[in-house]
Parts: sequence; structure tokens; C-alpha cells
Amino acid sequence: MNPRLQKASEALAALPARQLNLLAIGMVLIVAALAWSVGLRAPLADYRVQRQALATLVAAPPVPTTPAAAAAALSPARPAAPAPAPLALIAAVSRSATQAGVMVSSAAQGAQYPLADLRVHTIDIAASGSYGAITEWLADIEASQPAVGVVQLELQPDAGGERRNIKLQLAIYDTRETP
Repeated sequence: MNPRLQKASEALAALPARQLNLLAIGMVLIVAALAWSVGLRAPLADYRVQRQALATLVAAPPVPTTPAAAAAALSPARPAAPAPAPLALIAAVSRSATQAGVMVSSAAQGAQYPLADLRVHTIDIAASGSYGAITEWLADIEASQPAVGVVQLELQPDAGGERRNIKLQLAIYDTRETP
């Protein structure tokens, strides 16, 4: 045995029991502090960030979930983009489809009906393209047309399997006051 180690063990054995207990408690506290810094500090920091994000979401104004609430959100204090005319929307959607690599086979105006304080114009579109091109096209529609929503979406594989056929019904939500 190493003489230094033997000397240290003899010194520990010579200590009274009370001092040995205090030394053991000190070692346990050091190990607990290391475990805290390594194992618990990072998850607690993530929890703090998530709690701040939740507080931000709670403080944000509510998102309208009903047509009446959506119409109330279109107040003069919060101007919204004007709703496009149905034919202008068909032209914009067709341009967007061409850019995304989707081929539109038909686009027609559908029904027009009142819903709460809104007037709804529907447009029926049939198209085909690859799955990636269709998702890019739908993302572009959502980004560029804020007053337009997707009401129905039907996606089926083509006979060849590489392309997808899509039937899409879009709705233009407009206030009744506009002609």
C-alpha cells in the first residue's frame, strides 16, 4: 500500500465519530451540488423558457374561432387585406399553381351564401401534380391570400402513382358591406 494513502487512512481512523459524520455530510453535499449542476440545471432552464413562451401565448389576443368572431376581428382598428374577387382569386391560384408545378384542370365559381356577418364565395378547383408541388402550392395560397380558406380537400393518387389528383374548395370570406 502507498505510504501516503496509509497515513491518510490512519489520520481518518484517529478522528472522532462526530467529525467523521460532518466530513461524510460535506462529501454528500458536494456530490449533490455536482448532480444538480449536471443533471437538473438544463431541464429547469428549458422549463423556464417554456413557461415564458406559455405566458406570451396567454397574453396574446385570442384567435377567432367562429365566423362571428372573425368578422369582429375585421374592425377598423385592425384592418385586414381586402378579399379578392372570385375571378381574381382563380387567376392568382392558377398562377401560383403554375409556379409550383401543379397543373390546374378546372376552376369554377361555386355557391355564394351568408354566414354570420360574412359573405362566403366558394371556388371549386381540380388539379394534379406531385405531392411536394401540391403542398408548396397550398402553402403559397395560405400565405398570399389571407381572406381565403380551404373548405374541402380531396387528394387521391393518379393511375400512374407518381402524381396526385386534388379537388379543392376554397372559400373567400368577405364582409357584407362590400359590394
